[in-house]
Amino acid sequence: MEITRIYHSGFLLEFEHCVWLIDYYRGEIPDFDREKKLFVFSSHVHHDHFNPEVFDRYCDYPQVEYILSKDISLKPNFRKKYGMDEEQFSRTTPVKADEEYSFDDGWGETICLKTLKSTDAGVAFILEYQGKRIYHAGDLHWWHWEGEDKQWNNNMAASFKREMEKLRGLHLDVAFVPLDPRLEDAYWWGLDFLMKTAEVDLVYPMHYSDEPEVIDRFRQDPVSETYRHKIVHRT
Repeated sequence: MEITRIYHSGFLLEFEHCVWLIDYYRGEIPDFDREKKLFVFSSHVHHDHFNPEVFDRYCDYPQVEYILSKDISLKPNFRKKYGMDEEQFSRTTPVKADEEYSFDDGWGETICLKTLKSTDAGVAFILEYQGKRIYHAGDLHWWHWEGEDKQWNNNMAASFKREMEKLRGLHLDVAFVPLDPRLEDAYWWGLDFLMKTAEVDLVYPMHYSDEPEVIDRFRQDPVSETYRHKIVHRT
């Protein structure tokens, strides 16, 4: 498995027989083998996680499937707006929270998907394939905003922790998790909670847009001391 950061929360994962493009928003997508089946995942409709440009980009791709959160409307008027043709629509699976799905990689192996409910919009992905378990949070995060109503922040904390309980003790080979400097002093709370709940081998911070230095900041923070060796440095 080869992992490439693209931008914000976007990543490309290339395996022997297939390629996954997750939450592409903007940035340069690296070249990959067009003989491999492509899976395009979008966790929710927000513009920084879903870019309908993918439909035009891969309109002539030989093997592609789209796995889209159900809040990305696929009604005819939206399909027209997105530039999605009928062939692409037929290759699209809408997914909702707390469900399980399976996909064929084109070589007879199965990709298993479980979804969690986001604390913002859409879903988070838990993907199992070839003995690996990969978690992409989307916008499932401990969003704590200074100046927000105390009850709102308390409800957010409770909702986030409730979803994280579904990962308690679970082994994750790779986790893609927000580390958002806009949250000020609370920027690390969500990632830290996941690392102390699940058994994570490698964590890729994301959702920091043009402030990748937040990764260095967190790696130097005493709170990350016990697992900072698992935090993949910005590239």
